[in-house]
Amino acid sequence: MAAKFHLGWFTNFTSGPWKGTFDGEGYPWNGRFFIDFAQTLERACFDFILFEDKLAIPHAYGGTSEVYLAQAAGFAPKNDPAPLTALLAGATSRIGLVATLSTLSYHPYTLARLASTIDSLSEGRFGWNIVTSAEDAAAQNMGLTELPPRELRYEVANEFVDLAIALWRSWEPGAVIRDRERGVYVDFTKVKPIDFTGKYYRSRGPLNSIPSPQVVPALIQAGASPKGRDFAAKYADAVVGAANGVAG
Repeated sequence: MAAKFHLGWFTNFTSGPWKGTFDGEGYPWNGRFFIDFAQTLERACFDFILFEDKLAIPHAYGGTSEVYLAQAAGFAPKNDPAPLTALLAGATSRIGLVATLSTLSYHPYTLARLASTIDSLSEGRFGWNIVTSAEDAAAQNMGLTELPPRELRYEVANEFVDLAIALWRSWEPGAVIRDRERGVYVDFTKVKPIDFTGKYYRSRGPLNSIPSPQVVPALIQAGASPKGRDFAAKYADAVVGAANGVAG
């Protein structure tokens, strides 16, 4: 039997091509284009679709945001992919749906709850593409003066993911019993605080969301630096890589 391989599609929640004769109009932003897109990929037996994201409008070219906004060429405007994956979950049945969520913009508890909810809505098809963000503008949008050094970002990210996983696992297997005769939905003895205390985060726990089908959503990572590769090796179920040519 021929060896099997996996297919993923990398894209983002932007306007898409909009200037050409056969392009769309780049509007509206109701996600319907992506519903058709995801359904097409599902029919083609793709394993997942991954939505890249950024937290700021670039201004690298010419020192302004003009070219990015005027051309709408995939950098800006850009909407949040997490709600989009929830929308796509209701329009598909098999394909995995991966949203990029930055450790810069969430507390681990908030992200763990969001990811668990979408995993339940998708019946176990949600994935988190873990990023630490890489732009000073993104950091400034989050109230910082500049982006922390890469080494520090990954140190924080390790603790962030450890806490998120602890929260996802704060409900023991079998906690949800739905016993109508006794009138007990959850066995409270199997849902316990985690009392996580780290260098950067603290959380009592437990998560107040019901365990999702995967419990821990699929974890995806795309770090190319030595620290990023170490991080991916420790946590990721799938790694996004880039290679120059077939040999690479």
